[in-house]
Amino acid sequence: MQRLLPWLDGSRAADTPAMKLLLALLGGVGAALGGLQWLKAKRHELGICRAYRAPCPVISVGNLTVGGTGKTPMVLWIARRLQAAGHRVAVVSRGYRQESRARVTVVADPDGVRLAPPEAADEAVLIARSLPGVTVLTGADRPALIRHAVEALQCDRIVMDDGFHRLDVARDLDLVLVDARRPFGNGRLLPGGILREFPAALSRCDALILTRADDPISTGKSLERLGRLFPGQPLLTAIHAPTAWIPIHPPGPPLPLDALRGQAAYAFCGLAAPEGFQRTLAALPLALTGFHPFPDHHPFTSAELERLQKEAQKGGADCLVCTEKDAVKVHASPAIPLFALRVEMQVEQGRGWLEREMPSG
Repeated sequence: MQRLLPWLDGSRAADTPAMKLLLALLGGVGAALGGLQWLKAKRHELGICRAYRAPCPVISVGNLTVGGTGKTPMVLWIARRLQAAGHRVAVVSRGYRQESRARVTVVADPDGVRLAPPEAADEAVLIARSLPGVTVLTGADRPALIRHAVEALQCDRIVMDDGFHRLDVARDLDLVLVDARRPFGNGRLLPGGILREFPAALSRCDALILTRADDPISTGKSLERLGRLFPGQPLLTAIHAPTAWIPIHPPGPPLPLDALRGQAAYAFCGLAAPEGFQRTLAALPLALTGFHPFPDHHPFTSAELERLQKEAQKGGADCLVCTEKDAVKVHASPAIPLFALRVEMQVEQGRGWLEREMPSG
């Protein structure tokens, strides 16, 4: 599927009869699966299936597509503000590709981080390390995670990561992130596209947040399109803003972005949308000598890190750079310095609305 991604996300048009046929067949499968998801949503809407109602407010952060729209930075943005308001916050998520099979995996509690990859999911560990004191729980049973957070750990605010499709949990604020550059991919559902549900499903959320909204042309087109499809629904915009370099090997305190000015860097990442990281690096004051993308959530081995180091040194690089999500899975120490780029969400249009609607009081 990784090789098909340019056709699935709409960045490349089907240019051969074989590709057109393949996408049509996969799109047919996706339409059938989308129909099942629609029926599931309708059963909840009609009250045939009941959602678990937590005894405290729940904020859901989700998306309509597979791939990186910035859910983790958005979760951090929300949880940080709830924590600053004095709340005991829990972040609950699926724990994609973690080795733990416990019904409730405690990645972090108010006393500290308990687990690391591969036992815990990379994004969950990143959230835990970024927000000391915040509880982070993972597992397939979201109601069980929330009950544990409230009853065992006395949490009073829940942030549900990747929660839009989790219809078994009621939420007090339902936010959906949409990539401003390609909001619906090629318009087809998985496996023929990147959509997880029909776009009409967005009518059930409380607000749409267009992320990667740093290009005014694509952002303007997406705002116009979404405004036409979902009139009256709040439309917010946000950007992914790099804020600091985090020394990984050797470890150290955060450094300003210009700390690597004049350095030659070799980059690698395991992201669903690596081109976004590459664009971000291109705008920073450093010389990029090479870029090696891996599949999303890739677990880096010592042998792979050694190969990356050799590639970097062969090209004259002074250091290796990656994302913070990748850094939590790097357990070896390369011979040259390794830095992780810290990227934070900045809500621009609609920030006041979001801060008013967040159940932080």
